[in-house]
Amino acid sequence: MPQQVRSSLGLGALLVVLTGVNVYYFFLRQDASVQSLMRPVSTSRALTDAKQDALVESIPPSLLGAAYSEKNKKPDKATLPPPANMGFDDGSLSGQFGPNEALSTVLAREGFGSSAGAITAALSRLVDPRLIRAGEHYDVDRDEEGTPQGFEYVPTPVLRYLVSQKPDGTWQAEKQEKPLTIKTAQASGTVEYSLYDSVAKAGEAGALVALIVDLFAWDINFYTDTRPGDTWKVIVEKQYLGDQFYKYGRLLAAEYSGKNGPFRGFYWNPRGEHGQGKYYDDKAQALAKSMLKTPLRFVRISSKFDPKRFHPILHRIKAHLGVDYAAPIGTPVWAPTAGKLVQADFQKGSGNTITINHGSGLVTRYYHLSRFARGLKVGKQVAQKQTIGYVGNTGLSTGPHLHFSMVKNGKYIDPAQEGIKRDPPPANRAAFLQAIKPRVTALKAMQPAVARNP
Repeated sequence: MPQQVRSSLGLGALLVVLTGVNVYYFFLRQDASVQSLMRPVSTSRALTDAKQDALVESIPPSLLGAAYSEKNKKPDKATLPPPANMGFDDGSLSGQFGPNEALSTVLAREGFGSSAGAITAALSRLVDPRLIRAGEHYDVDRDEEGTPQGFEYVPTPVLRYLVSQKPDGTWQAEKQEKPLTIKTAQASGTVEYSLYDSVAKAGEAGALVALIVDLFAWDINFYTDTRPGDTWKVIVEKQYLGDQFYKYGRLLAAEYSGKNGPFRGFYWNPRGEHGQGKYYDDKAQALAKSMLKTPLRFVRISSKFDPKRFHPILHRIKAHLGVDYAAPIGTPVWAPTAGKLVQADFQKGSGNTITINHGSGLVTRYYHLSRFARGLKVGKQVAQKQTIGYVGNTGLSTGPHLHFSMVKNGKYIDPAQEGIKRDPPPANRAAFLQAIKPRVTALKAMQPAVARNP
């Protein structure tokens, strides 16, 4: 009996100690308690310097571009030309919209008083005032006494909306655009340090990088597939305001050659319908597919689909029914294919969450977003490659990343194993191949500079 009593007391003491440890670790310790883990993370929380450094170190040099070059400057690093100040935005405008500042707030501040509602209604016939962004400019027309007589909303240097009062007292809005001249240009380069840097050294603006990445998003993951020595070639439309370059138009032809072989794309719009053109390769196969290779431009897979993964926060085996993509906070997230938005809200575990129903039993989910894209509404359709949100660290998250999951007929599946089909080829294959011959020849004639050894 004494031995049994001693054994029972010893076992009881051990249980008390273990219980105390668990109470401290999961309820009292600030960095690991259940309360702190379940507390929603602020969507506006900035990364500390240490986290930023760690994040930069996790991204390969091929994609860091400008952000990395500021931290590790090199004497021969190319820089992109600054945007020109031209058109309506000539420096004489009255002001600009502040962060989260509504049109009604600006109109009240500028003294429009009771006319503010009528001005907003008139402008709404041409543009949704809710989509006005911080930093966009406006101007106010005043009489000699300083009374406001008209309002101009200037979203870009070449576009403005003029709201003025008619003799009968009502307000009307008018859209005005400055004419642009379109020219076709060629550019090419070799990747030494990053695609961004190579484009800059070719004398082109950073927007060209986005055009190249968007075009080949179905076939190339520019995070993992980019290597020094890769080459790129493009034939692109450039839009000019007078003699000054304003922005890029359509990418007419492009080629990217890397470790996975050359990829080519050619724009084809046989009927000349605005916005109806598509891209095909030099064999008349569609570049567009049923699903993008990744839901982000630049990503690193930090955790794969794993039904038996050990959870880093809950410290137990918990199925990881999706793919985690590590990326900086604010990285745009795409819809990998068209569908209907069925959820866009905050959840304790998954943070800012989006769910899209793509039909045919396919549903995709996006967790831990920092914020949702502007204009996103539940019940509305989203297009393939449409930005739906931005990478964040909200909810039950160990660091900035996107958790992307896919459900097929009610069952979670591995996104990497989902079958992807190409869109149909052009209706008139022979006409397409004949039309792109000059562009094929032009791409072959381009000779990108040879990269130096890094």
